[in-house]
Amino acid sequence: MTSLPSLPKVSIVIVVRNAVNTIEKAIKSVLEQEYSNFELIILDGLSTDGTTGIIEKYMPEIAFFSSEKDNGIYDAMNKSIKNCSGEWIYFLGADDELMDHHVLSKVFSHRPKENEILYGDAYYLHKKTVRFGKMNRYSLSKHNFNHQTVFYPSSVFEKYTYQTKYKIWADYFVNIQLYFKSNYNFTYIDLVVSKFNDLGTSGASPVDTAFEEDRVQITKEIFPPDVYIFYTARNIFRSIQKMFR
Repeated sequence: MTSLPSLPKVSIVIVVRNAVNTIEKAIKSVLEQEYSNFELIILDGLSTDGTTGIIEKYMPEIAFFSSEKDNGIYDAMNKSIKNCSGEWIYFLGADDELMDHHVLSKVFSHRPKENEILYGDAYYLHKKTVRFGKMNRYSLSKHNFNHQTVFYPSSVFEKYTYQTKYKIWADYFVNIQLYFKSNYNFTYIDLVVSKFNDLGTSGASPVDTAFEEDRVQITKEIFPPDVYIFYTARNIFRSIQKMFR
């Protein structure tokens, strides 16, 4: 008799600071998943607005919780990884939600390959639209994957960590490296994974000064030559457009 393969364990991470109005919806969207093999990890950055009181209501269902000082979102995410025991890791914003209670079941309807990074789409709450669809090497030079749609094998973080000098786009830098300089393959799933608050930290036309200062060098050193040429030509074209507005 052949035994059925076990469902992969998924670590779902929420890092939060002062999100009293949204954290409960985020937590409930995880705990209400019909998929059973997951754990919830929450790191709080010393919230002062009642966020921890809400989290404490769900402590019996949280695998790991800590409230401590951190040096920003990505520092907290790096810390959270050390407390994840899943084969897959997913980061959910404290002001975002999983789209519905079928998400994990659909993403892990089959066991992914160990070198697959899975991603889908996000519903942007304020724009009221679904983004981004299937990405390619050229679209990655224009914008990041939506972080609330990506499921990483935990092995990714044995080599890669988030660079905390990038306050908004540290995940973009990791994704660029993974896409062009690793043995991992990004696999698109035609599924709306999350409801994304596009007025949050990474949604409302943010500027990551440190990343923008390094962006040309990152693109030149990591992207293939054709993508670098595309990126450069696009920027020149956009500059010309601005001149004639």
